[in-house]
Amino acid sequence: MGNKIDNLMELLPEKETLLGGDNPQFADYLTAVGLSLYHESRFDEAEVLLKRALDIRERALAVDHEDVGEALNNLALIYLAEGRYIEAEPLFSRALPIQERKLGVEHLSTAAGMLNLADLYRMMSKYQQAEPLYKRSLQIRERHLGQNHLEVAQVLNNLGMLYFEQGRNGDAEPVLRKVLEIQEKVLGSDHPTIANTLTDLASLYTDRDQFDKAEPLHLRALNIREKQLSSEHPKVAESLNNLGWLYHQNAIYTRAESLYARAIEIWENTLGPDHSNVAACLENYADLLHKTNREIEAVALEQRVFLIRSRTN
Repeated sequence: MGNKIDNLMELLPEKETLLGGDNPQFADYLTAVGLSLYHESRFDEAEVLLKRALDIRERALAVDHEDVGEALNNLALIYLAEGRYIEAEPLFSRALPIQERKLGVEHLSTAAGMLNLADLYRMMSKYQQAEPLYKRSLQIRERHLGQNHLEVAQVLNNLGMLYFEQGRNGDAEPVLRKVLEIQEKVLGSDHPTIANTLTDLASLYTDRDQFDKAEPLHLRALNIREKQLSSEHPKVAESLNNLGWLYHQNAIYTRAESLYARAIEIWENTLGPDHSNVAACLENYADLLHKTNREIEAVALEQRVFLIRSRTN
């Protein structure tokens, strides 16, 4: 994919000469390349192009043109992905009324704009502002797409996580169960996306100290990821760490320890020895070593965590 995007970027000067640097059609090209970069997590490069596309559209089109709304949304997605919430908020907030006016309050693109703004508010812990937006987005998608569509499941998932983050586990559980039901219907029982939902549900049960409900979900998520992604994938390490933490919390230390060791090894190999995931898992492992009276080993791991964090902060 990278080469294809690089080829498109090399054509930018040619496109600019051909179309003119102030032409909305050139903004369309910048947008297409910018979004491709965004999907490849090349955020810095994407930001430059999407900023330029917004600038062209704002100068060439009416202030509330739907293409301006789209450009605001696209740039805000970059900021959201990078955790630059203060910069994302005014863009999403400006984009949504444009979409509502130009496309209508029942349009699927308007529902997507609501979802973006709701996600941002959730990340900023503005839960009261996020929840009604999730619910409106959900209603629009259910009306247009039916109740068993993956885009409906996406809103339900984010709403479920909102409830979970608020400690409203009783509200979160049926919502996440519904997500799982839709995904299994549409994707089959072994899709990697299902492993993500199983993990979320298992976290909810872990939070409630319901070991017997959490364990089979984590095991199923691990099994799907090993089968579909490869046994050395970072997502497999995530499942191993989650399962290790569950056993650790329930004093099943020997099993927890072997899972932590394998998770650390995979993350070191795939993400590098100084990745924050490695540090988080080492921290769990150190706590386990303290609990099993292996103080010297525990302190050695804690020193390593300290070094990783001081290097990466």
